Amino acid sequence: MAKTLHPAPPGNTTPKRPPASRTTAAYVLRRCGYGVVVVFSVYTLSFFLLYALPSDPVALMLERRSAGAGGGTAEQVAALRAEYGLDQPLFVRYLDTLGQLLRWDLGTSFQSGKPVPEVLAAVAPNTISLAAGGLALAVPLSLALALATSWRRDGFLHRTLVNVPALIASIPAFWLGLLLVQLFSFTLGWVPSAGGTGLSGLVLPAVALAFPVSASLTAVLVRSLDDVQQAAFVELLRARGLPWGRVYLAHVVRNALLPFVTLAGLTVGGVLVGTVITETVFARAGLGRLLASSVETQDAPVILAIAVLAALVFAAVNLAVDLLYPVLDPRTRHRSGGAPA
Repeated sequence: MAKTLHPAPPGNTTPKRPPASRTTAAYVLRRCGYGVVVVFSVYTLSFFLLYALPSDPVALMLERRSAGAGGGTAEQVAALRAEYGLDQPLFVRYLDTLGQLLRWDLGTSFQSGKPVPEVLAAVAPNTISLAAGGLALAVPLSLALALATSWRRDGFLHRTLVNVPALIASIPAFWLGLLLVQLFSFTLGWVPSAGGTGLSGLVLPAVALAFPVSASLTAVLVRSLDDVQQAAFVELLRARGLPWGRVYLAHVVRNALLPFVTLAGLTVGGVLVGTVITETVFARAGLGRLLASSVETQDAPVILAIAVLAALVFAAVNLAVDLLYPVLDPRTRHRSGGAPA
């Protein structure tokens, strides 16, 4: 039986792709939506954990103001609880504070009586400079150490340096800070031991913060570089006669950077936790010490504000990392369902 040939439909039947700008905007909006969910979840979990504690923040506030002479009368406690809305049911307080947060009203500190933005603004620059200095030291240090370690997988440097990140990560942060103070402040006298301002007061805290961060980044990058060097395409490039330096820098390093970039993005959010110990050891006023003292006194508005700030930073950095993926590896443009080019 003869086959019946059906004519092709007129026109071009290839489905049209949406413009790149529209795809990029949709991707960014979707990732921003994920960030909103993260911030909302962090705020909700922090709120219920804080207010589930058995201690009374008003009693702690009165005891601190009276220098331990007593927690105030019952009338004073009741009046302050009503002033801060602590006499309302827990869920009502949650809805009230959430509404204030949506209006960018962070409330008033229980302990200082000042608006929370004013309390944060007084110490945030110190933490920002410390975190920026620590990351500025940790990222180049980890890159240099990982590249030197994995330049030759069977070489002397690899055998010597491959265990250095684990050794650095095993050093307690407070012990490292005390060691740096003893050596560079008390013995050599190069920098102030505590409470210093300017660059001289920033060097030691930044170094103490950078070492643990660089250890984890180096370990991940070394492992990724070693794995990529065993890939088949590396042997193919070498068989084609390309020099090892070009293969290593242009192909191995670029393919190995994705895990490093991912961990670097996660590390930015974790740096805030590291500042608690660092700022305590070096007696620096910052968000870390403020968070520690606020937890001790159960200053819920300040703690919630710091938690929201950390979640916002975490979400923003992860959005930047997601946008950087397609630049490092074009294959992720197709896997992510419309990631921006």
